Amino acid sequence: MIIGTFIFYFVLFAVVFSYPGFRSKENSTSIFKLLTIPALLGLGMVFLTVIKVYFVYKILAILVVLVTFVLSYWHWGEQIRRWWK
Repeated sequence: MIIGTFIFYFVLFAVVFSYPGFRSKENSTSIFKLLTIPALLGLGMVFLTVIKVYFVYKILAILVVLVTFVLSYWHWGEQIRRWWK
């Protein structure tokens, strides 16, 4: 059941993150990004599923992570863009 949950979320996030910016042929790390980000998000969702967190708290946890990421990007945006390229 855990593997099925991971595969479901991995495919869901892979579809969401497969917009044309990630699929650049000249950049060798684009396939790495396309596989790594959904895998990490899928693992996070599996972890939240395994510990039996209620749906509302999952959404709140995701919102907290997103707000933290946005504030971090706002503060260290230039360094993150340099690292990402």
